[in-house]
Amino acid sequence: MSKTLLSFRPRMRSEWLSVLTAVYLLFFMNGTFWAKSLVFLNGDTLALLALGIGLTAAFVALVVTFSAKYVIKPVLILLVLASVSGSWFMDRFGVIIDGEMIRNAMETNQAEAGHLITSAFILHIVLFGLLPSLFIAVVEIVHRPILKKVGVNLMIILPCLAVFGLAGFSNSGTFIFKTREHREWFRTLNPIFPMASAAGFFIGQSKEQNIVVQPLGADAKVVEDLPDAARKPRVTIVVVGETARAANFQLGGYGRATNPELSMRDIVYFKDTSSCGTATAVSVPCMFSVYGREDYSHAKALATEDLMDVLTHAGIKTEWWDNNTGDKRVAARISKTEFFKSTDPKYCSDGECLDQILVDGLDAWLDKVDGDAVLVLHQLGNHGPAYYLRYPEEFRKFVPDCRTVDFDSCTPETITNAYDNALLYTDHILSEVIDKLDAQGDRLDTAMIYMSDHGESLGENGLYLHGAPYMFAPKEQTHVPFVLWTSPGLRQSTQIDAPCLSAKADAPHSHDNLFHSVLGLMQVKTQVYDPARDIFAACRNGVSS
Repeated sequence: MSKTLLSFRPRMRSEWLSVLTAVYLLFFMNGTFWAKSLVFLNGDTLALLALGIGLTAAFVALVVTFSAKYVIKPVLILLVLASVSGSWFMDRFGVIIDGEMIRNAMETNQAEAGHLITSAFILHIVLFGLLPSLFIAVVEIVHRPILKKVGVNLMIILPCLAVFGLAGFSNSGTFIFKTREHREWFRTLNPIFPMASAAGFFIGQSKEQNIVVQPLGADAKVVEDLPDAARKPRVTIVVVGETARAANFQLGGYGRATNPELSMRDIVYFKDTSSCGTATAVSVPCMFSVYGREDYSHAKALATEDLMDVLTHAGIKTEWWDNNTGDKRVAARISKTEFFKSTDPKYCSDGECLDQILVDGLDAWLDKVDGDAVLVLHQLGNHGPAYYLRYPEEFRKFVPDCRTVDFDSCTPETITNAYDNALLYTDHILSEVIDKLDAQGDRLDTAMIYMSDHGESLGENGLYLHGAPYMFAPKEQTHVPFVLWTSPGLRQSTQIDAPCLSAKADAPHSHDNLFHSVLGLMQVKTQVYDPARDIFAACRNGVSS
């Protein structure tokens, strides 16, 4: 029986299997790339033809390079599987799979990843990944003797490289101009760019294992004119938002009432605020880093203590409460509570919890505060694509709302409705935080700072979700909400002029301001403090500059 089954195995020369795989990868796994090529080279038939011929030759040369016994099948299967998963996310959501996108995927949790593993995704993997891989595994490859194989491979590779070079040279001006104009174009070439990004990421990961954290702000101390006995303890709660974009914030002029509760509170909304990154794995550590966006790198963040450490050096109690996918090592050296691991049925199901879980323990925590303290609340917020799971039933104001993670089953309007409902819930959470802080006014001077880590695309230009490379990320992913509330007692003890702050609310701000503004608000002096990045510095003593 086994011999009968084996007789039905297709037989193929290794070179032909390589060519077949190369053509499959280029033309069946690159929908996004070819769609962009048709747009960017619109009307230039010769350039488009040259692109197709040149890339076909390049893909054939690349795949034939691995046409060797014991090597060809594992490599071809790897290329197919890498391509099929990459094509799904690029074609469906318009994402670009670079190193930071891979970092974000590696640092996600099971529940978050589960929202992306839909039945449609599995069907896509089976049809376009597993079935072709099964064919590669089953086919009987006819190999030549080693010397002849090397010769035949070179006879294919070298002419293909020549064709690739000639095709590129023939329209070099067009390709160079279009690439400069559309820098994301060739970053969608699958699986070349994703696999190169993955290699770079894992090489970087190996180097990061030996990084030793260097101290920062060891000289930090709380400095003020009044003796400790003459003032109340200061408490600042920093709420790190998740995936909230400023474009849908009522406080910034959005046409819907997504901030009805905050609109009734004495807050300052900084309407022109930019994020440090477009994904949590970048933005959160960058927000708490001493490095501004221009100087920030993941390696620098790992090698340097952050805001929470500097506050600790100053003798301020610091704590981190997380309802997302973790603190991204920002809270590595302080007390933290990971609420997203809770199984409390009141708030949690399927490995995720509503953000109310962050708020209900605040009163008890505040009652125990007897000195200066900074608490960070890391929200689940608007993390997609499961926006409908981010708010309870009573916050379904905008309907019909998309009730699935499969955006193909929803209209753009219902996706936006679900997203806006999640913002409405965040508005409620922030208002609760403010009210709880305000209620402690007789014994504490308090403040709340809310900043979202990054924004979100909701279908603009065919893009969904977030994580686009920053250099060409749309504003929807980098323009984030920034809300400030301060108690009257805190403004008095720190001599902050509230009208001055309000007058500066329209000026450009960014994540770069958080590190130094929290230090300034808590009256911490240290050599690493930069008053130019402290939003409060120019509004002290009633003097605006």
